[in-house]
Amino acid sequence: MESTERGGDGAPRGPVLHIVVGFHHKKGCQVEFSYPPLIPGDGHDSHTLPEEWKYLPFLALPDGAHNYQEDSVFFHLPPRDGNGDTVYGISCYRQIEAKALKVRQADITRETVQKSVCVLSKLPLYGLLQAKLQLITHAYFEEKDFSQISILKELYEHMNSSLGGTSLEGSQVYLGLSPRDLVLHFRHKVLILFKLILLEKKVRHKGVEGRIGSFLYFSSE
Repeated sequence: MESTERGGDGAPRGPVLHIVVGFHHKKGCQVEFSYPPLIPGDGHDSHTLPEEWKYLPFLALPDGAHNYQEDSVFFHLPPRDGNGDTVYGISCYRQIEAKALKVRQADITRETVQKSVCVLSKLPLYGLLQAKLQLITHAYFEEKDFSQISILKELYEHMNSSLGGTSLEGSQVYLGLSPRDLVLHFRHKVLILFKLILLEKKVRHKGVEGRIGSFLYFSSE
């Protein structure tokens, strides 16, 4: 099993680090499943989070998500183990009527059940990963049984096998990214974003990397 998840050097063989499912209908924002486990040695159903990623469940399913039948959200996480590499997150969340579930646990008392399916990646392949994740999230919900996690493990394997090497050299890397929409949406703030990109190393060095993400979030509102 280890050889299918990791390369010979122990590192993930592709850009995808983890597939994560979050949000418990009674306990709120928490990780319910991760593959591979977020903490080595833990089980796939462990709720324990690395200290650096303690806000992951809240980023993957933001406040107000219950007002939407389905949507996607993008975010980033700080590096772990001091390697200095940002981790990029793409989350697709949906909700389903509890009465539609084939397997309904006894503690499900609400009329709807909401889950987020999240991909954590070493590369900011937002549009490309979102396109794949939306299809799998839809299929996962169509199972109407959230204990059926094999499809999520297959997603991890498929993404890492299909997004390695020369497959990332084509135009599909920019799927969903439109320079025209960027300019129309942010207008004069595009220049500020460009300056932030140029200052990325200095921003990281001063430990305020998250401020760029915050600026993007609030500027888009």
